[in-house]
Amino acid sequence: MKTIIAATDFSASSLNACLYAATIAQKLNCKLTVFNLFDIPVVHSNSGLYFISYESVKKYSVDKMNKFIHKIKTAKHGLHIEPFIISGSFKSEIETFISKHNVEAVVMGLAAKTKVEKFIYGSHSTDIAGRIKAPVIIVPEKYKKHKLTSVLLSVDNNEKLYHTSLIALEKFTFDANTGIKVLSVRTEDELFTPKQQELKINRATLKINTIKSKNIEKGIVSFCRKNKTDLIAVISKHHSALYDLFAETHTKKIAFASKVPVMAIHG
Repeated sequence: MKTIIAATDFSASSLNACLYAATIAQKLNCKLTVFNLFDIPVVHSNSGLYFISYESVKKYSVDKMNKFIHKIKTAKHGLHIEPFIISGSFKSEIETFISKHNVEAVVMGLAAKTKVEKFIYGSHSTDIAGRIKAPVIIVPEKYKKHKLTSVLLSVDNNEKLYHTSLIALEKFTFDANTGIKVLSVRTEDELFTPKQQELKINRATLKINTIKSKNIEKGIVSFCRKNKTDLIAVISKHHSALYDLFAETHTKKIAFASKVPVMAIHG
């Protein structure tokens, strides 16, 4: 059975993301796996370091998970929900899970942060966005509408886009039966005219809307608001370590600026 993963640390932002994931799971007829990664704390004392029992920490997470899933089931009746609790590296464990299951998307919350916190800490969700083989949907803490009717794909119109990069998006939008628009934002310092005017997605030929803006994230957010879009899709292409650095920053800026969920797709 197809799976939506919702990652949680039991915070308010992760509960909101899990409820959004439940809505998506119902729409796509998937089961929902609620994923929690727990850490074994190291305690410093006068006699040295010692670890708290693995089993006691895991039991605490299991108890929290049971209460957490109960909240989701109360809001989303009839949804197939499974818990998955483990310790280790977040990215590594998510990738291992994806390799063994038919995962449609990984959904994570994004708590509201100050500008300094955004710069220094980022988020687990933005750190893995576009870097794992399943789409990552980042849900702002204040986004409560939890619907999926229209997707906006942001593209760089001067960069070659391969069909393989669109496969995950095509499958997701087809299964969810959503509308889709394509947008290219031209910043004030761009000199060249965009090359491509149309893009084919799910056998439909879509016009590439082109707008000018001071920066990419402001242009996307403005277009999204005016066109009542409820999910922004960004493709992160992996050419080099240097490109990844810029792609990650680009995705983070959009995620922190957006008022609606952002889907980052591994290109």
